[in-house]
Parts: sequence; structure tokens; C-alpha cells
Amino acid sequence: MQAYIGWIVRFRKSVIAIILGLSVALLAQVGRLHVVIDPDAALPQAHPFVEVTSRIEKLFGNRNTVIIGVTARDGDAFQPGILAKVKGITDGILLTPGVIRGNVISVSSRKAKDILASSEGIEVRQLMETPPKNSSEANALRSALRANPVYSNLIVSKDEKTLSIIAEFDNSKDGYRAIDGHVRGVLKPFKDDTVEITVAGGPAFLSVVERYSARMGILFLLAVIMIGLIHYEAFRTVQALIFPLLTALLAVVWALGLMSVSGVALDVFNVTTPILILAVAAGHAVQMLKRYYEELHRIRQENPGVLPIEANQEAVVSSISRVGPVMIAAGLIAALGFLSLVVFEIKTIRAFGVFTGLGILSALVLEMTFIPALRAQLPAPRERETHRERQFTIWDRLVGWMHRATVLRRKSIYVAASILCLALAAGASQVRTDDSTRATLSESLDVRIDDAKLNERLGGSNTLYVLMDGKRPDAVKDPKFLQAIESIQSFLDRESNVGKTASLADFVKKIHKSMNGGDETFNRIPEGPAARDLISQYLLLYSTSGEPGDFDNYVDYEYRNALIIGLLKTDSSAYVSDLARRLREFAGTRFGSDIDFQIGGGVMVGAALTEVLVHDKILNIVQIAFVVFLVSSLFFRSFQAGALIMVPLLMTILANFGFMGLMGIPLQMATALTSAMAVGIGADYAIYLSYRIREELRQTADEPEAIRKAFSSAGKAILFVSSAVAGGYALLMLSWNFHVHLWMGALISLAMLVASISSLTLFPALLLTFRPKFVFGVARPPGATNSVDVRHETRPVLPLLIALVFLGAMPAARAGDIDAVAAMERSYAVTRISESATESTFTLTNASGQRRVRKTIGMAKIIDGTPNFRRMVRFVSPPDVKGTATLLIENDGGSDDIWIYLPALRKTRRIVASNKKDSFVGTDFSYGDMLGYRVGEWNHRMLRKEKIEEQGCIVIESVPKTEEIKNQTGYSKRISWVRTDNFVVAQADAYDLSGAHLKRFTFKEIRAVGGAERKSQPMKIEGANIQTGHRTLIELENFRADPGLKDDVFTIRNLERQ
Repeated sequence: MQAYIGWIVRFRKSVIAIILGLSVALLAQVGRLHVVIDPDAALPQAHPFVEVTSRIEKLFGNRNTVIIGVTARDGDAFQPGILAKVKGITDGILLTPGVIRGNVISVSSRKAKDILASSEGIEVRQLMETPPKNSSEANALRSALRANPVYSNLIVSKDEKTLSIIAEFDNSKDGYRAIDGHVRGVLKPFKDDTVEITVAGGPAFLSVVERYSARMGILFLLAVIMIGLIHYEAFRTVQALIFPLLTALLAVVWALGLMSVSGVALDVFNVTTPILILAVAAGHAVQMLKRYYEELHRIRQENPGVLPIEANQEAVVSSISRVGPVMIAAGLIAALGFLSLVVFEIKTIRAFGVFTGLGILSALVLEMTFIPALRAQLPAPRERETHRERQFTIWDRLVGWMHRATVLRRKSIYVAASILCLALAAGASQVRTDDSTRATLSESLDVRIDDAKLNERLGGSNTLYVLMDGKRPDAVKDPKFLQAIESIQSFLDRESNVGKTASLADFVKKIHKSMNGGDETFNRIPEGPAARDLISQYLLLYSTSGEPGDFDNYVDYEYRNALIIGLLKTDSSAYVSDLARRLREFAGTRFGSDIDFQIGGGVMVGAALTEVLVHDKILNIVQIAFVVFLVSSLFFRSFQAGALIMVPLLMTILANFGFMGLMGIPLQMATALTSAMAVGIGADYAIYLSYRIREELRQTADEPEAIRKAFSSAGKAILFVSSAVAGGYALLMLSWNFHVHLWMGALISLAMLVASISSLTLFPALLLTFRPKFVFGVARPPGATNSVDVRHETRPVLPLLIALVFLGAMPAARAGDIDAVAAMERSYAVTRISESATESTFTLTNASGQRRVRKTIGMAKIIDGTPNFRRMVRFVSPPDVKGTATLLIENDGGSDDIWIYLPALRKTRRIVASNKKDSFVGTDFSYGDMLGYRVGEWNHRMLRKEKIEEQGCIVIESVPKTEEIKNQTGYSKRISWVRTDNFVVAQADAYDLSGAHLKRFTFKEIRAVGGAERKSQPMKIEGANIQTGHRTLIELENFRADPGLKDDVFTIRNLERQ
């Protein structure tokens, strides 16, 4: 060790240059770090609850739910002005970056449908397309919501004073503050004295957690000042202020630089890493500095004429040679204690442990290279400074009191320790395991107040999902399966903390009731031999007016998996764990092997986290104890040493849990880290004291004096270190309203005090009682020298679709000399085939890549003397909808006539289609897209010319001439790429009412048809919803123009022929 330190001193300038160069390089990386919470990284991914939740997110897209409440201050919420605000907020949310547009629901969203009974069947229409203009229209909306109980306590409160907007967001690279900021930016213009607008949900809470975690920058600076002041007060010298802090700050830079290079972001846990490394590194530096002052004083006393530079360099070599081995051992224990966190299943805890451990190892490297080199390069402290360092202070009094108690009152120490252990054990027995994001924030915060209000007014702000897997396609359509869903909902609805449940079963019951004239006795799942086919045809019936993704939150594309959504008023992991247990017991007695029942959701991942923490916490405590025992035993070459040094460790752990139990602090992720942190920081105290006692005993035969000297040197340094660490961490308690920092600050500070006091009282008392050989077995000749013992050196369809050629045939001008209107007229005319027949395959694909395939035969014919079409489509597959047929008769004004024949009922029902923006049979095409858009109802202008797949096109923008056309079609504009060779639209884009890009249509494999009519027909037409990721491909086969269709083909009588 002396030779190594001598080499460092000799080449000190090179060492300083290398270390500073490396530090500057790592410092350049630190600026890239920012606080971002990744929920996936904070969860045990292998836990069943988390696995199920991940599967649900993949199947249904449910994640990062934000709930916005709009509450009337006077009267109820069904006032035109308030409803206009809900519409405005919904439109604004739909334009927010990262929003999953297909999962936004409110009274004004396209997904919220009113299912009405009519004299001839059912009508499916959007609840609120435009805000009501008067109280009569507002009351009509109120009645519609009352008639659809699935929305009660979901988007409207039971007292009708609150309306909600529920939205889901993708994870943002900018974190939850970005999501919450966008949402609150949308809400700001709508706040006034008529309404109270509240926000709840995971992103709202996590954005506050991110914001409070970012306080660590200020807290770190305060910790630097606090630790520096404590060191200055302890040593009374400027160098005592600078050297430990310089070591610690460089170690922090190294750790953060390595974190940045590794691509790991700061989060609520590892954001405390800088203060932790600062405390540990400064603590070890204090031990070195204390020994340096002692050696410098000794050298000057023994050789008064020594040159300052020689005394300085000799003191550096001598002090580090003596304290270096024990510092390495203590540093390794601290580093290994944190590195042991890699056994945790949770990624963010592993990252915290790894980078804290690397930071401590960095501090060791710096303390064994840079600090001795710099200390040797700088002038030695003057005699006046070393004199101030040796002055008698409060620290000497405290150490003296502990020394006397250890030597003279060991029995009193044992009695006091026993009483304290009993009290702490009683407290530890009261520790409850519970994880709640909300509970980490003060109840006085706006986000907690908003959450409480929404939980009181609506179903709840916490999500519970029940995933039911039928293990085969279309299993969900089985009445028994839907009845199983209904039984789970009934169980959950009886829970006082469950405010709302929703599932596909709710919609099936509503459709069944509506199809039977609104008779309440039919508000149930259909039963009987034909019930399964009837349910399939009901769902197809709904799709004739609904959107393709209306049920995407409740059932997957294969109708194999169904989801029950529950809204809870609490996120307590203790409660939801018990609820999950009881729910599993309930399901286990009712479901057979044909249904796989699983539980997930936001509240369940918290329960999973709690379960894993309990197991991993016990494992981690055992590991830390083993690390301390092993390293201590190896260092002192005595298993007895390892056992005794564990005593302060066990006292620290007991104090940690005892204090938590007595103060009601729950065991959750933040508090689960504290024992590892506390032990990692404080386990070295007993090692330093043992080493110094043994060293002093080698130099003198006077045992009491040796022990006194060890206390006055190493003991005093232990008090310096523990008080500095406790003071630095106590500053976390200034992070008001954020209980994570408050708990960590209190628990770590307490742990440091317990670790240091037990290391300076109970531990030396045990040494004096048992007199282990690793301390007292050394030879102590009367003439002991100052020789240095260096033995211990540590080394992740029908034709209609066709004719629809969407957008009613878009424009293109061959030579470029045709204007936009003429081009659109040519495009509209070229695909209007007087009559046709075809076989068609519809392939519907959702955002997850799941597909549904439907095959149809279809016929279309223009009504004589009009531009209007009659179209008939009959499904030939899949089997459960085979024979189902639709008849559409286009009218000049008002609603078109739509009829659907349901084979299971052997009846025809009329569907009311009040506008052309409704989805055609659940596809991404609307009725308007299928029928085409009349040129005279739009204003057209040419934008540019460009090529699509090497084919020249002119690009034309079409804007509705009236608000009525705009609202009927659902488009604020269309852009068409019209081929210049045949005037057929090659591509078309449609924009929703808010101006956002909604759909893209492509038309391929265009063929000349119609003989003398010289018409053109695309054989492949695709419609893709840009906002939801859903798309529909229509492929035409055996297309025939002018097949000689008779008019009676397009009659209800023909529709009912099988």
C-alpha cells in the first residue's frame, strides 16, 4: 500500500490530469439526464397481475387514463353552455399529442352511442354531435343518457351534475408532465364561474411525482452546503470543507455520467442517488482527512525541522497506507449492499442499486488516486489549522460520553438496547404493506382534492380489469360466456369501493331490449338454441351504424377475449389484493375450464408491486447481512468479526421497521429501499472502529488508552460522517407535500443515528465483553512501533364499396388545363356504374394486427331518372352472420332507408341512418364514402400536381359548402389525388370536424368496365383510420357491369330470401 501511494504521489500531476479529463467527459453527459417516470420499469414484469395488464394493454390499448370532470356550480350539467364546454374540451383532447383517439369517450365523442328502440327495430346514433341550443335539446340528451345505463357513473354522474371526458394516452418520451401539461392547456380556456373542472388519473398524479422528484437539484445543493458546514464545524478548517465535498461531487459526476451514457433516465428513486453518493463519498473522505491531520501532527511533533512539502507528502502516504485497507473494505460493503439490489425484479430498483454502487466504487477510486495526488500537490495545512482541528468541541464530549458508557456501564447499555429492541420490534410488527401513488402526495394538493371529488361524483379514478379468455374465436358471442361476464359484474357492483363496471354484456342487453320494443323484460342476455347466432347478428346490426372501434375497449377482434372494466374509488394495494382473492374464489366456483379468468389493471399492478416487495425485501435484508458478514469476516480473517459487526446492522434494520410501524409509514417501493440504503451507508462504522482499536492495541500495552484513542479518532470521525449524512438526508424532509422524500429523509437520518450510536456503544461493549481475537488477539510489545500493517489489501362488396370509391370519385385533370370542379365531375361520373354485381371480401384489421374477414355478394342499381342508388349486400361468411343481408335505398333528401335481415329472428328490421358519416357495417368506410359525394355540395380547388406510384395526378381540395354537409359527412375537408389518364381517384385523405387527419383511402387495380359507358372500377379499395390504426380492405371478385338486374332484387321480400 505504501509503495502504491508513493507512486501516486510521485506522478500526482499526471493522475490529476487523467482524473479531471475523465470527469469533464462524464460531466458533458450529465446534461442529457432528466426526470422521467417509466411505469413499466417500476413494475415486476413477471408477476401475473403485471403480465395480464400488459396483455390487456396490447389487446385493448387501455393505459395512462385521464379523467376530466366538468361539474355545474348551479343546477345540473345539462345546460347548453356546459355541454358546449364538454364538446370543446373533447375536441381539444382529441388534438392532444399522444392521445389514443379511439379511446376518448364523453357525451360528445363519436364512440358514445344512443341505442334506441323504434317501431321497426333500433336506431344507433351519436349521443351529442353538436351542443344543444336550448333546454329542450339538452333535456333530450339527458333522456338519452338515462336510457343507456352503461354511461351512468362513467361519463355522467348519478346526480347529473358532473359530466366527464375519459382519455387514454401513449407513453411520452417527455414524461407525464408533458401529458398533464397538454391536458391542462386544453382545459384552461373553458374554466369560469359556471363550472368546476377537475382532473384525475395516473398521469395527473405521476406528473406531480415527476415535478417533485425534480426538486432534487435544489435539495442536492442544500445537501452540499449542509454537509460542508457540518464538516467545517467538525474540523474547523477550510480544507475539511473542500476536500470531502470535492471527492463527493466528482463521484456524483461519475455516477450520473455513467447513467447518462447507459441511457438510463432519472426517476423518483434514482434521483436521490446524487445525495446518497455525496453522503457516502464525503463520509469516507472524512475518515481519510481525519487520519491525514493526525499523521501530519505526529510527523511535525516527531521532527520539528521537517520541510512542509516533505511533511505533507509523508502524511499523505502514511495516512492512506493506514486507513486505505479499511476504507476499501467499508466501501466495498457499501457498494455491494447497493449492488445487491439487482436481485429485485423491479427494473428501476435495480438501476438505483447499480448506479449507486458504481458511484460508491467511483468514490473509492477517487479517494485512492485523485485525492492523495491533489493533497500532495497542494501546500500542507498550517500549524494554526491543525491546531483548530485538535481543539476540544461538542464532538469530543459526545465521543467521551460514549467511551465512558462503554467502558464503565456496559450493563446499562445492554438493558437500554434490550428495551429499545423490544419497543422497535413491537413497532415493526405493526408495519403494513401497502402501495398507493396517491398516498405519496399530501391530501392538501389540488390533484388529491380533484381525485377525491371525482371519486365521490363518478364511478372512480382507479382501473380494475377482468380479462376473460374463451380460448377460441367467437367464444364471447356464446350466451353462457356473456352471462359469466354479467356474474362478475354483479359481484363487483356489490363492493362499496367499486363505483362502476362496464362490459360488452351491457351493450348486448341494451340491443336485445331495443330490438324488442324497449320491453324491460328483455334487458338480459338472449337465451335459447338460436341465441348465439342472434347475438352475432345483433353485433353486426349495431355495426351498421356504429364505428369499427366502438367495442374495442370490451372485446378483442377475434371475439375470444372479453374485458370487464371496473372503476374503483381507492388504489390501496391491501384492499385490491383482498378483492382479487375473493374474486378468484367466486369465479373458481362458477367457471369451467373453457374460460380463463385473469385480473389486471392499474390498481392490480400496485398490488403486484407490494407482493414482490415483501418477498424481495426479506431476501434483500438477508443478502445485505450476508455481504457485511462475508466482507467483514474476510477482512478481519474471523467469522466472529463478521457476526459482531452485524449487530449495528441489525439494530439499524430493526429501527427502520420499528419506526415505520410506530409512525404508520407503509412498506412500499420507496420505503423498501431505505434499509439497503441505511445499511449500505452505515455498516462501515463498526469496521472503522474495530480496525482502529486493533491498530492502537498494536502500538501500546495500555488497553484503556488504546480504546480511548480509537474513540477520539475513528469514533469522532464516525460522528462527523453520520451527522453529515443524516443532515444531508434530513433536507429531503423539506420536500413538502411529497411523502416519498419525507419518508426517505426521516428513515435514513434515523438509520444513520442508530447505526453510529450502536457502533459507538453496543458494538464496543460487546467487544469488551467477548474480547474477540480479531481485535484483542494481536501482540502488543511495550516498544511497539508505528509500522503499517498492509496485510489486508482489498482487490424490450360489395359493389357499393366499390362504387363508393369513396369521396365520390375524386378529381384529376389529364393535361392540366381542366379546372378542379370539372375534374371532380369527371371523376364522380367515371365510377358511377348504372348497375353491377360482385363478390367481395372485407378484411378488417385493428391496430394490433388482429383481423376479421367477411365475404359478401352484392348488387347495385341506379334508380331510374335519379342519381341515387339501391344496394343489396348479403353476407356468406363467417357462419354466425351467414344470410344476414342489408338493403340500402338512397334518397334525395333526409335519411336514407337501411334495412337489415336477421336470420336468427327471421325478421327484417329498419335501421335509421340520420347522416352519411355513420360506419358502414362496422368498416372504416362511412355510408357517404360508399355512396360517393355529390360534386355540387363541395367547394373545390386545385392544390398541385404530383405522382402516385409513377402515375400523374392532380391534387384537389374539397371543402363542404354548408355546415349541414360538413356535419352530415363528418369531414371538414377532403383531398383527392385524381389520375390524369382516367380521372379515377388513386388516393384520398379525409379530415375530421376538428381539422385533424382522419382517414386515407387508396384505390388500386383499376379496370375499365361498363362497355359503352366507358366506366372504371378499382378492384382493391382500402380505408385506413389514421387516428385509431384500424383499416379495412375491400377486394372485388367476379365483378360484372350491367348484369341485367331486376328492380325486385332491391325489395324487402327478396332481402328475406335465404
